Amino acid sequence: MKYSGRDLVTGGLCVSLSVAVPWLFHVLGLGSIFLPMFYPILAAGFLTPLPVAAAVGFLGPLVSAVLTGMPPLYPPMAFVMSAEGIVLGSLPAILRGRLRAGIRLSLAAALAGDRLILLGATMLASRWLNLPAGFLGWASFLHSLPGIAVIFVIFPPMISSIERKIRQLPVME
Repeated sequence: MKYSGRDLVTGGLCVSLSVAVPWLFHVLGLGSIFLPMFYPILAAGFLTPLPVAAAVGFLGPLVSAVLTGMPPLYPPMAFVMSAEGIVLGSLPAILRGRLRAGIRLSLAAALAGDRLILLGATMLASRWLNLPAGFLGWASFLHSLPGIAVIFVIFPPMISSIERKIRQLPVME
């Protein structure tokens, strides 16, 4: 499969932002409650083809873990977030890119898929740590609500605007 230079540059930029944006959020004291790594991965899902978006979702958390220590490689949060990232990048690329679904539906599906991956991971972690699974599942879901709300406010107009600007760019071979 052939990708345009624009797709590869956009993917590379999104991987870079997957390191920079969470770091900036943590420096500003905002931590992970606003899901800072989700923004560049979701952007890749909306703006690049499926394989590039999935690669961004997979690589973003791992590159960030190696360069900044966040998310940690042990406990294996970086690997859990890579699984989440694949879903976050792939579902918008499939729904919006291939099936022409709306932005909000694509976002909702991506975030629901992500939360299912996280729920599975918390269920496994709760067994491993001998903690109540329901508690960890609800805690992780409630922790993510501010970030999900911000994503639903910011992403639809942002993606619409970027898509309009991309359509205005000259096509280069």
